[in-house]
Amino acid sequence: MIYLNVAGLSPFNQAVQQEVASTLEHFSRLLYSEEGIDYYRKTAKRCRHDLAHWLGVENVDCIAFVPNATTASWLVLSRINWKPGDHILTTTHENSTVRKEILGLHTYGVQVHTLDPQSPTELEAEIEHLLLSTQVRAIVISHVSHIDGRIFPIEGLYQLTQRHHALLIVDGAQAVGHIPVHFHDWQPDAYFFPGHKWCAGPMGTGALILGEKFVEHGEECRDWGQESSLPPWLDFELGTQNIGLIAGLAKACNVKRQEAITAPSNDGRRAVWKTCLQKHQGLHILEWDGPHSPGILSFTCVDANAEQFMQRTAITHSLSWKSFSHASFPSNLSIRLSWSIHSPHLEHSTALTFFNTL
Repeated sequence: MIYLNVAGLSPFNQAVQQEVASTLEHFSRLLYSEEGIDYYRKTAKRCRHDLAHWLGVENVDCIAFVPNATTASWLVLSRINWKPGDHILTTTHENSTVRKEILGLHTYGVQVHTLDPQSPTELEAEIEHLLLSTQVRAIVISHVSHIDGRIFPIEGLYQLTQRHHALLIVDGAQAVGHIPVHFHDWQPDAYFFPGHKWCAGPMGTGALILGEKFVEHGEECRDWGQESSLPPWLDFELGTQNIGLIAGLAKACNVKRQEAITAPSNDGRRAVWKTCLQKHQGLHILEWDGPHSPGILSFTCVDANAEQFMQRTAITHSLSWKSFSHASFPSNLSIRLSWSIHSPHLEHSTALTFFNTL
């Protein structure tokens, strides 16, 4: 199989699997004895420090472990003290599960604005207009689009929300482990990501990074009963955590941190794919007038021959990619290709050969 769906699920890292197994094996001999509880707490603390070190998070207690990005989005949105007449801004590029949580806010009388920008400049202008003209409570937006890999101008939006006293909530599912993400100079009010995509960590893991408005229990948030002396992560980690999976996530992040120092760039492959696909009139590349992440390229089949070729090729040559229906081309087959620095070069060369026969 030629695997081109890293944005959906990364191949499992053997070192990460070993970390999960060894942590669980050790803990299983201790369980909830005093020694076991101490081991659990120390391991979780170490893992928080590992993530904080990689991402530049100053306060390790602002990092909560979550099972996935969907859970994180629900936790964050449920903590906000929504009022009738509030407005929330989002885009057409959000994951369907996160979008479902956003639309559920209609029950509180919240109005949802879904933007479909064609450039970073256009996006910032639309958002600033709405910030000035409506009572925007929050912006919920992906750092990198799961549809076509466009990189949204998160740091610019952070500056806007700071000036207009709105919350910035960011889905980093397609960003962390894929593009550089660092919080030394800026930090949104909430930023979350899963472990199983670009981090190449275990399924059932993720992290939620909390900003000051959630940490300090400001007026933006509901009073959910936590004492101010307790660490912020405590109210966002629901029930007993799987310490083995948490250790695996931390191991995956440490591997990624080392790769950022030593691994070659992934930028060149996207350019090669784009050049290949642009030769075919039956394919339309999905892009905006702005930056794109290096590991994602999407396109739409604009005629029946191209669509039939793609469907036939996927079966006959065992190509695994993400197919979907794009809002601008609802009746056409759209395909997302995604790869990491570990995707074998031979697989890419072979796949490109298939496309060149179109």
